[in-house]
Amino acid sequence: MFDPILVVVCCAGLGLTLSYFTLGSSRLPHQFQEKNSEDVKDNENSRPAKRRVMFVTAHPDDEVMFFGPTILHFTQREGALVYLLCLSTGDHYDQGRVRSKELWESCHLLGVSRENILLYRCDDLPDNPSIVWPTVRTANLINQYLHALDIDMVVTFDSGGVSGHINHSSLYSALQHLVEEDYLPENCEAFSLDTVNILRKYSSLLDVPLSYALSSCAFTVDRKQYSIIQRAMRAHISHNCDLSNDVQVMQIT
Repeated sequence: MFDPILVVVCCAGLGLTLSYFTLGSSRLPHQFQEKNSEDVKDNENSRPAKRRVMFVTAHPDDEVMFFGPTILHFTQREGALVYLLCLSTGDHYDQGRVRSKELWESCHLLGVSRENILLYRCDDLPDNPSIVWPTVRTANLINQYLHALDIDMVVTFDSGGVSGHINHSSLYSALQHLVEEDYLPENCEAFSLDTVNILRKYSSLLDVPLSYALSSCAFTVDRKQYSIIQRAMRAHISHNCDLSNDVQVMQIT
């Protein structure tokens, strides 16, 4: 018996509601383009049993707000080695230490091991919705971990950033640069999360057929996974507490 498919509804701080998560693909030179679904299946069949997947995000809470169903797919259904590279501590309102601890708890619920969480605080990659992160600098930072960890699939935002946040869009520009320059590790595929219009965001189950039709990959969740995502979201309710030693914040210059 199949588990009932649920639509995930996650509310962001800006009032954004995401009702479905899909991945558009890339790994073609010079631009991110749609990839034939049969090609994706062929590539998956030729890969080792345990994939090495990295999600690249801009702030703590991005991992569950925007990528929760996808992360659960790889941690639970595929048993992949999942890494999270978060390029800021979310310190726009001076809450970076608290939000860092919340990130660790959220990842724990999503099945991402604490040793696979890479959290950065970098002066030229500030958590700021009005600042574009330098493309080459960001790309080089991402790429060093893609190679060091032998990543075969990397996932981040698309050019719209889903919520329109400039830091999100900066990650797409960085990954696009790596694709265009052919800097990605051999056999590493790059995927971006589709930004959809306001009508699709709020259309709930009605958007499911369209999402499957338009995207090369789409992920839904069952009731148990939906509950996990809800708990991971609640982990990001900021509160006054000290940063746990479970998360190491690396200062880079």
